[in-house]
Amino acid sequence: MQASRAPPPQGNPPPYTFVNRFYRSSLRPVVIVVGLLSGIWTLVQAISLFREVSTDKSQGFPKLGVFAIALGALYMTVAAIEFFGVGAAALQKAALVRIYSFLSIASALIIVAGGFLLVIVHFVNKNEIINECIQLSKGDEVTVRYGIWGPVSKTQLTEAEAEDFCHSAYSHDSWGDIIALIIELVLAALFCSIAFAYYRQLMDPTSAANTSRAPSNQFRGGNYPQHYNPPYNASVPDLPYNQPYGQYAPPPGPPPNAPPYDHNAPPGYGVGDSKVELGPEKDVKDDPFGDFDGPSLGERRTGSPGEERDVTSRPRPGERETFN
Repeated sequence: MQASRAPPPQGNPPPYTFVNRFYRSSLRPVVIVVGLLSGIWTLVQAISLFREVSTDKSQGFPKLGVFAIALGALYMTVAAIEFFGVGAAALQKAALVRIYSFLSIASALIIVAGGFLLVIVHFVNKNEIINECIQLSKGDEVTVRYGIWGPVSKTQLTEAEAEDFCHSAYSHDSWGDIIALIIELVLAALFCSIAFAYYRQLMDPTSAANTSRAPSNQFRGGNYPQHYNPPYNASVPDLPYNQPYGQYAPPPGPPPNAPPYDHNAPPGYGVGDSKVELGPEKDVKDDPFGDFDGPSLGERRTGSPGEERDVTSRPRPGERETFN
């Protein structure tokens, strides 16, 4: 299962991983929320553009209707991509998230292209847009609200008032389209970075997106390849329960040039009873200070070489320190 999945990413992180510096948890809920908002917004935009087609044709501006159809189709494509990304993030399938991460680039390009197209159409077809607005506004009632809780007034526009109203609305929409294009550029780059950062999290076993799989993933029966699901304690092998002991390996033989060893002989307890000759040995009755070349303690005090001195008692005041 999923044995063809690519190994975890290596090397320096790409530029889009700056998202992880600000949001170190799993990006799955972020991708779902962003995908839902983007899909709903583009779907609403597409529906409104498709509704304008009939209005443009009925008012005698079929050219504007063609642009509305083109923009609506682009926004519908983006909505489909975003809803696909929501499903991929909800299922947590790396293959689907990988497809969505690359489709997010196409989605961003479509949004940016649609924004540029909207701005171009807005300035190139200025007269058609204003004339259509005048035809739709002339003779209609305009509702004006003063503040959120303020009074509401309704006014029926004359042709001159409709012209002023449409020119003012066109100028307002010109700035609005330019600002919207800049915002779309920034958000498109951010959404692409989030999609690729989430895909990188899924490919990294140590990331926050895979915490639900650790350490219980070792009980999944090997459903994930080894390069994706490495053991948490790689120094200890994965041993089965109640494994039988292996065959006992005998110790190696004696060192070279060693004398034969009698296994049946009891061990010796005296000096020199060792089975191996380790060097010159002395009996336990030998003088332990016999190898001392200097004069003994008694000889240094009295000059007589064989004199011994009781060192267990201390003479009383006024007595001699020796027995001579």
